Amino acid sequence: MEIELAGEKLLLSENKVIYWPSEETVFIADLHLGKTTHFRKSGIAIPTAIIKSEIDRLDNIISKFRPKRIFFLGDLFHSDLNHEWNILNDYLELHPDIDFTLIRGNHDILSNTNYNLSQLKIEKEPFQLGSFLLSHHPISKGDINKDKINLCGHIHPGVSLKGKGKSILSLPCFYLKKNQIILPAFGRFTGLAKISVEKDSQIFIVLKDTVKEWVKN
Repeated sequence: MEIELAGEKLLLSENKVIYWPSEETVFIADLHLGKTTHFRKSGIAIPTAIIKSEIDRLDNIISKFRPKRIFFLGDLFHSDLNHEWNILNDYLELHPDIDFTLIRGNHDILSNTNYNLSQLKIEKEPFQLGSFLLSHHPISKGDINKDKINLCGHIHPGVSLKGKGKSILSLPCFYLKKNQIILPAFGRFTGLAKISVEKDSQIFIVLKDTVKEWVKN
């Protein structure tokens, strides 16, 4: 689904990312790589295939959009150092033509040495990119200039839809408020936070093959 913010056309993708065509740039929030290994070390049975599937999904993004830049809006890596960090960096090194930038989030707790040895550029929030303010945590609306738009994550926004009978389907979404859009969590091992719909906000639900605006009845 294409929307316009701050005079720029953005594509909300069913891949749970935002693509900025004119700048060949992808925005991704909340991968939480490393989380599966972190839990397995704690004795929680998590399939090891999850990390491969997440890398495959990232590879699909690159193949689909062929971006020059990718911004990770925080919580790229969930935990202390483990082998999933090496898997990620080995993958990033396969794409030297792409600029990868991480806006550090609350779970990005690796040492500066680890980050300096990676392909990633590291920036603190908020990071200004044209008319956009990039952050992990949503910026308070009073701290956003009226001519800027905050792109952020952290919340893992989702909505619940009633199905047949008493069934309920929970789906990730993009949550657009004045001067701010919160991205869904890219990582599939993250959970959803049901959001409270504010006045004059818009919700774009992520379906299997498309993104659609959701109008609450």
